[in-house]
Amino acid sequence: LNVQVKDEVEQLQKWFDEHWQNGTDITEAVLKVMEMHCREFSPYDVYLRSMYEYFKSHEETVSEWEENESVVYKGLSQYQKDGYNSLIQIAERYSGAFLCDGVGLGKTFVGMMLIERFVKKERKNVVLIVPASARVSVWEVTIKRLIPEILEGFYPFKIINHTDLLLDKNQNLMNQIAQQAEIIIIDEAHHFRNRSSNRYRKLFEMMQTGCQKQMFMLTATPINNSFLDLQHLIELFTHRQEDYFSGAPLGIHSLAGHFKKMEKQLDQVSGTAISDSLDISGDIIRADKLVTELVVQRSRAYVKRSLLTEQGNNVLFSKREPPTVANYSLEKSYGRLIKDFKESFDRKDKNGKTITILSLAIYSPYSDDYFIGDKSKMDEMVTGRQQQVVNLIRILLLKRFESSIEAFKETCIKIYIRLNKFLNDYKDTDASSKRRVERKQAEQEDILRYAEEYAALNQTSIEDIEDSLPDYVWNTQEVFDVNDFDINALLVDTMMDMDTLSKFIEDMMEFKPENDDKIRELKRILHEDTRIQNKKVIIFTEYKATAQYIYRELQKAGFTDLYEIDGQTSGDRHEMIQRFAPYYNGCSSADVTDEIKILIATDVLAEGLNLQDASCLINYELHWNPVRLMQRIGRIDRRRDADTEAHLLADHPELKADRDFAYYWNFLPPKELEDLLSLYKTVSKKTLRISKTFGIEGEKLLTPDDEYEALKEFNSHYEGSTSAEEEIALAYQQLLADNPDYLEQVKELPRKMYSGKMASTRKGYFFCYELPTKRADGSWSDGDGIYRWYVVDPETNQVTEDLHEIWTAIKCEREESRAFNANGEQFSEIRKVIENYIKKNYLKAIQAPMGKKAKLVTWLQMI
Repeated sequence: LNVQVKDEVEQLQKWFDEHWQNGTDITEAVLKVMEMHCREFSPYDVYLRSMYEYFKSHEETVSEWEENESVVYKGLSQYQKDGYNSLIQIAERYSGAFLCDGVGLGKTFVGMMLIERFVKKERKNVVLIVPASARVSVWEVTIKRLIPEILEGFYPFKIINHTDLLLDKNQNLMNQIAQQAEIIIIDEAHHFRNRSSNRYRKLFEMMQTGCQKQMFMLTATPINNSFLDLQHLIELFTHRQEDYFSGAPLGIHSLAGHFKKMEKQLDQVSGTAISDSLDISGDIIRADKLVTELVVQRSRAYVKRSLLTEQGNNVLFSKREPPTVANYSLEKSYGRLIKDFKESFDRKDKNGKTITILSLAIYSPYSDDYFIGDKSKMDEMVTGRQQQVVNLIRILLLKRFESSIEAFKETCIKIYIRLNKFLNDYKDTDASSKRRVERKQAEQEDILRYAEEYAALNQTSIEDIEDSLPDYVWNTQEVFDVNDFDINALLVDTMMDMDTLSKFIEDMMEFKPENDDKIRELKRILHEDTRIQNKKVIIFTEYKATAQYIYRELQKAGFTDLYEIDGQTSGDRHEMIQRFAPYYNGCSSADVTDEIKILIATDVLAEGLNLQDASCLINYELHWNPVRLMQRIGRIDRRRDADTEAHLLADHPELKADRDFAYYWNFLPPKELEDLLSLYKTVSKKTLRISKTFGIEGEKLLTPDDEYEALKEFNSHYEGSTSAEEEIALAYQQLLADNPDYLEQVKELPRKMYSGKMASTRKGYFFCYELPTKRADGSWSDGDGIYRWYVVDPETNQVTEDLHEIWTAIKCEREESRAFNANGEQFSEIRKVIENYIKKNYLKAIQAPMGKKAKLVTWLQMI
C-alpha cells in the first residue's frame, strides 16, 4: 500500500488484519475453477468440449427415471437410446418427429420406449396406430412381455389399427381420441403419405381437433414416390400451416415452397421429378436442413459399427448372400399370349394414332376424342386424373402379366366385364350402334360366357385387386350425358378394347399350368437347391391371385406344410405367424401345431414383422417399387437376438451350418426382361430408375451383378455407407468408451476456452457457438439452444459449415500438442467475421429479437 500518512497506514493495517482474521481458506473447488480459467488448454480439450456440446444439443439428457425405473430403457442398445433421446427433443420443439432407421434395426423398441415414457412417467393420453398385421404379433406381444400393465390396467393408452380410423363402428372412439389424445405414435407411417386418401383425411382432421398433439412417425421409407410424401406426413402435425418452420433454427417461411425447391433440385440432377420409383439423390436429402431437424435415421452400417463398439462381437446380423436369379421363359409359359400382348402395344385407332394396350375410353371420357360439350365447364383436375388412371391401369396390366397368368387373367376379365356393361348401357343410343354392339357380343359369346362364369366363381371386388392404387382407378363414370359425349366414338373404341381383351382371354383359356415355366422353376428350386432344402422359406408375390395359384400348384406337386396368406385371408394372423416363425414370436416349435415350412404371402406380410426364423426368401416377380422390395427382404435380414438364436439352434441343430446366412432368389425373365422394361417405359412415359431412395439401403437386389443397365443402381446401398454425421456420432461413442469419466471431465471445462494445433487437413479458425432457438411455448432459449460448428479461412474470410469437413480438421488424440500463435488483434478480426456471418445467415433468417446473440463456446486455431 503506497500510503505516506501514518494514521491512514494504521487504519488500513487494522482493516486488513480484521479481514484476514475473518477470511476463509480457499477450497479445492475454488482453486480448481481458478486453475481451469488460467491454464492453457490442449487441442484435445477443445475437441472434447465441442463434441459434447454438439451432441448435447441433439439429444435430451437422460433422467434418473430412464436409468432407474424404466423397464424398456435398460434393454436398448446405445443407438436406440440415442434415437429415443433425439425424438423426444425434436418433438418438444416441433410437435412431430420421424424415426427412419432401416428395416430390421429395432424401431419397435424405440417406439416401446416412447410409449413407456409418456404413459408411465408423464401419464399422458397415448394412442398407438399400427398395421393390423403387426398389432398382435409385434406390438401386443412386446407390450405384454415388457410393460403388460398398460394394456389392461388403468393407464391412458390405446392401440388402434390403421384401418380402424374409417370404420363406422369406431367413430365415437375416433372422436374421443381426437379430443383427448396428447401423443400419437404411428408404426409404418408411410401408409399415411397420400393426401387424397380417406385415411389421411381422417387422421389430419383428428390431429387438428382437441389439444396440441405430439406425433412420432416410425417408418423405414418416408419417401416412396416423391418428396411430397414427406411433406404430407409433416403436414399432419403442422396442420398445413405454411410458415410453421419459420422460427429458429430453420427459417423456412413456406413448407410447400421448400419441397418445390427440393423437387426442382431433383429435376436438375435427374432430368425428371417424376418416376414410379424415384432415384432420389441422397445428397439432396442429407443436405436438407428440415430433414436433418425432423428425422432420426441411421444406416445399417452405422448400427453395426455402433453395436461393435458397445457389445463387441456379440452382435448378430445375417450375412446376406448375393441374389440368385431364377431363370424362366415367358414365351415357354404363355405361348401365343406373349405375342398378342406385345402386339397390343402397337395398335392403331381409326385415325392411325397408336394405342398402348387398351384405349380405356370409359376411363377418360373427357379427352378430346370423346367430349363434345362445353369445354369451359370441364374440371382440369378431373381430366388430368383420368389420364393418370388410364396409365395406372396399363401399368397394372403389365405388372400382372409378369406376375402370373392368373393375376393377368383376373384383371383382363374384370375390365372386359366392365366394358361390356358400358356397351349394354349405351348400345340403344341409335339403331346403328345397337346393331354393331350386338354383332360384336355375338362374335364374342363364348368369351363373354367364360368371363361371367369366372367372375361368379371369383367374387372378390375389383377394389381388392390392387388396393395400393387410389380408389378412383376402378370408379368409371356411370352416367354419360349423350349431348356432351360422342357416344358412338366411345362405343367403337370400347369394342376395339374388347377385341384385344378377348384375344388375351382366349389365349389364357388354352393355358395349362403344367406348361408354366415359371412355376416349374419354383418347384425345381424348392426340390433341388441345397441352400433351401429343409429350411423355412417365404415366397412373396404382389398379387393374391398369384399367391393362391402358387399354393395350388405346390400342393398338387406334393409339397407339405404350406400356408398362403393375402389381404383377404381370415383366421388368427398372429397364430399363423407363430406357426411359421415361433422363436422370434415368443414360443418354439414344441409350442405350435402344424408348423409352417413354406409361407406364400402377398405384401400384407412385407413390413413390420419378425420372420427371421426363416433364412430364405423368394421374390416371385420383379417388384417395380424398391420400397416394397426392401421391406420384403427385411423380414429375414434383420438384427438377430443371441438368446433366441441359442434356443432355435438347440431345438434345430441341423440349421447350425449356415444359420448366419440369408439367401434369396429373384424371378426375372432374362430373355424378355429388356422387352418388359421397354414396355414399361412406353406405358409410363418414364425410364424405370430404381435406385437409392431416402430410407432405403441395398446392393445387388436383383442379380449378383445387376447387369441390366436400367436396374444397375437398384437400391445400391442396402448396408448403406455411414453418413458424415454417423461417422461423427461413432467417434463420439468411441470418446465415451475411451473416457469413462468423460461427461464429468467435459462439464468442468469453461466456456470460451481455446487452443491451437498444427493443421491436419486445412488451416483456419474453428468456432463452436451456441445459437438461440425458440421454445415450443414461444420463449427463447437461454443456455439450451443449438450448437453449430464453423471454420473461417483467415486468408479469404470464407466460412464453412460442412460438418464432416470441420470434424476432420479438428479431431485429434489426447497426445496432440498445442500449437498457437494468434494475437488478440487477429482473433478480434476473425471473430467479427464469424459473428457477422451468423447474424446474416442465422439470426436474421429466424427473426431473432434484439438482444438474442450467438454465444462463443470454444475456438481452435489450426496453423
